[in-house]
Amino acid sequence: MSEHPMNDEERKDGKESRNLLSRRTFLSFTLGGSGAVLAAGIAGAFPSVPNGATVRAATYGNPGDCGCLEAHFESVASMKAAALQAGITVQTASYYAIANAAADKPRGGAAYRIVSRADYDTMRGNTLGPDGGPNGSGYIDHLLTNGNVAVLSGGGAVDLASVGLREQHDAYAVGNSAALQAALAYPLSVLTAYGTYAFANESVADLGQNGELDLSGDCRFRLAAGSIVNTDSNYGNHKAILRVQGGKRFSIRGVAFDGNRDGQTYPATRNSFGRGTVPRRTNGILEVCPSGSAYRPQTVIVERCSFENAYLSGAMFIQCDSVIIRNNESADNTINGFGGAGFASLLFEGNTSRRDGWSDIYTSDRYEGDRAQLQIREWPKDYTAATEGIPVIAIAESERNKQIVVRGNTSDQAGVIGLFVRSCEQCLITDNVIRNVGYKRRSGSYSPTAIWGDFGKFTISGNDIMTQAVQPGDMLPDGIRVVSFTGNGIDKTGGPWISMRGRYYSVISDNQITCGQTFGTGSFNDNANKRLLNNKGIIVTSECLVRGNVIEGCANIPIEAINDDNFNNEALRDVGVCGNEIFNTTGSSIINLRSYGSPTGNPRSFDISGNKVYDVRSATAGSDARQMVQFSQAWVGIEVQDVTVADNRFYCLNTADASKNYSGVRFRGSSGSRGIVIRDNQFVDTLNAVRTESFAELGIRGNTVRNGLRLLYADISAGGDAGKLMVDGNICSGITSQCVNINAGASGKILSELTAIGNSWSGTGSTYAGVTPGVSPAAYNMDRNIDAMTTRVVPRRTFSGVPVFNAQHLGEIVRSTDGPTDYIAVQVGTGAGDWKAL
Repeated sequence: MSEHPMNDEERKDGKESRNLLSRRTFLSFTLGGSGAVLAAGIAGAFPSVPNGATVRAATYGNPGDCGCLEAHFESVASMKAAALQAGITVQTASYYAIANAAADKPRGGAAYRIVSRADYDTMRGNTLGPDGGPNGSGYIDHLLTNGNVAVLSGGGAVDLASVGLREQHDAYAVGNSAALQAALAYPLSVLTAYGTYAFANESVADLGQNGELDLSGDCRFRLAAGSIVNTDSNYGNHKAILRVQGGKRFSIRGVAFDGNRDGQTYPATRNSFGRGTVPRRTNGILEVCPSGSAYRPQTVIVERCSFENAYLSGAMFIQCDSVIIRNNESADNTINGFGGAGFASLLFEGNTSRRDGWSDIYTSDRYEGDRAQLQIREWPKDYTAATEGIPVIAIAESERNKQIVVRGNTSDQAGVIGLFVRSCEQCLITDNVIRNVGYKRRSGSYSPTAIWGDFGKFTISGNDIMTQAVQPGDMLPDGIRVVSFTGNGIDKTGGPWISMRGRYYSVISDNQITCGQTFGTGSFNDNANKRLLNNKGIIVTSECLVRGNVIEGCANIPIEAINDDNFNNEALRDVGVCGNEIFNTTGSSIINLRSYGSPTGNPRSFDISGNKVYDVRSATAGSDARQMVQFSQAWVGIEVQDVTVADNRFYCLNTADASKNYSGVRFRGSSGSRGIVIRDNQFVDTLNAVRTESFAELGIRGNTVRNGLRLLYADISAGGDAGKLMVDGNICSGITSQCVNINAGASGKILSELTAIGNSWSGTGSTYAGVTPGVSPAAYNMDRNIDAMTTRVVPRRTFSGVPVFNAQHLGEIVRSTDGPTDYIAVQVGTGAGDWKAL
């Protein structure tokens, strides 16, 4: 904002000077030269009669009898019945007459200045008088029996009880809506309210380009029963309690909005209902949108309010510039607690939500999506004032969100999604606490999700997501889902209308996604009591870094990356999964790289490093279908490039049945896949530490393998010929099958090069299988390995007679097929003199 921050008193005083029709300005104009002094005196007049004061129908005479007041009245009606001279100040004890003094207390008493009708018409700029719509419709200023006008004096802030609102009963709802509308149309720019008020219709404040409205207090606004009626044949109806359109500034504090949804009528079977093209994205108890003259709301501040029991959503904001939503509460709203589209800037901070996005009447079976504590979306270009039933700004290009900050909020039992932001150039979601998302979500095409960033650049960091319980029949929730953006959404037709172009990157870091369960020290062997209440942990697309997260209690995949096919047809690329801690899971894989549809190009640039995975177990006997790191089955015939799997610790839960353990890295790619490095990892109680089909370059270096089937199973029979394989510096113990198995079967496919240098092998199995030196691999170097396997296998080339072929390397040993003598290469050459008998 361009203005310096002000406290509430400064703001209210300042509004008078900015509003051309403020009370003091009006009185100064009307009363002439002495008006300014008199108006200043009115500002200090007490707003209601103190308890115990004597209230008379009319008191005339000496002003000194009542301080600055020349007359007291019981109510507005008794004041209007009096013939009062212009220039005096009077006071009412209550807006309405009190029928039962024992049960009812005076409310809405105020001071009024009496002016002539001619002066009133001159100032208001019309001859409609106080009963005219632009002048308050008779709720604010009042025509007296002698033709003069009593002008309300509020000292800058006007209590809504002073303009005719009555408390509690639905019988007053129609009148309350009319009175509030009158105050907004007058306009009264600073309003206060105390108590509970029912409303039957929506009230609209159109602030134009530079108007302002401040509404504060300690009050409840409730929509009266029967205000919204939708049926299967007439389903386009909705009413807000308050809509604010355009303006320089709108602020609201301390107002509790109650949509009274159980008192409204839903269609029996119609699943989309309300006002507009997609009603659930615009219909709220409070609505903020552009003015009728197409000006955006410039500054909107919503603080310390509550929104509950909305027929559709709580508060909705459309095409706004700067919006601050802070320290509010929302609960039991059918679709969203808060929502909107087309933000230039939004700060959503410190808000609390409970069970937003659910209804026993409008269940998730009837509509599965768009239900959240916060739902932010793009604003489509084909939405108009005619289609939506509210003022909007016509745009040639669908409107994305610019800057969104969502921090420090709390959400419990959201129906489908906790926090959802879509189509955003820059979004930060941080330090939020989300519990038990997916309340009464029984079915749907996707799982309920705690945080969802959809199309754009997202930083999602430091959030605490926990599933402590899942109601019987409810779906298990996902933790975080992020769809970054690559492509051209501006020129796309038919939707989604993202209106972005380029490549955006996202970071998901330092979040906790858990079941809220702790264990004592030991081997985590209390499997029967471990919660598995999350579905997937984190789901991302290309251009995402997943770093430093703690993920626990997933019954499905803890981390999954999948290509997006909405705006581009690229294969998955540029994904980092680094420094995460994952435990207590039975997922089909732990880190899953997945291909969707028929993408083009090469999957490339994957960094999976520094992760700690433990307490990973299967309830049934497993196979290689369960992996720590899974590369997509669809990539078997595709060239995959630039893969690093490094410095990870992969620990299975070593149960009595080792067949239930997982494998380590399941790489898939064509014979052209290159730059594949698997190094410095720890594989404990896994089946195959590494399994692959074909590759051009694969390096397996410096890994530690304990208690598994194999270090490497290369099933080249299932792919194409394999290229260069480097197996160097690995430490393997407890191997029960083979350390290295190259399986060509009867396919005739070969491994072209193999180096196996400086490894340490031990276990009950054998060292190698399927290694035929000189054939597969055609070139090799297996040297300086420590072999303590039960069945030691040292692959060597064989010959008959004396060797007459070129040595692969100095010191190579070849084996005779017709005698006990082996030979060692003393120099690399092609003749018998290059070999020496052992």
